[in-house]
Amino acid sequence: MFIKFDDINNRKLIDVRTKSEFLDMNMTKYNIPVINEEQHLRIKRFYPLAIFIIVKSIIKNREGIKELLIEVSNNKSEEVIIACSRGRLRSPITYIYARLIGIKCRILWGGLKKRYLLKKGIR
Repeated sequence: MFIKFDDINNRKLIDVRTKSEFLDMNMTKYNIPVINEEQHLRIKRFYPLAIFIIVKSIIKNREGIKELLIEVSNNKSEEVIIACSRGRLRSPITYIYARLIGIKCRILWGGLKKRYLLKKGIR
């Protein structure tokens, strides 16, 4: 279910953070935002609602997310890695959805932010 950054090899890494998070800390080629900026701010203000906001957003935007996941996974033929900031909510929830629609995938252990900070030499 989880994979470490160093074990990704040639698999495609999908960033499911918001568009602005992706642009601020771009570490992947693919971005499929599962929540928008407004939802992200709501989650930051009141974290206990996060799971409900994320699930609702994925349900509401499921067709668009599905199309992009299928496209990046080369019509479900390639395993993809799903990543968010810390790997706690957005990527695991997206992982469940991707598996439900038949896409082979894993979750990046620790998320992108951890890898970014390590790359910058910040612990």
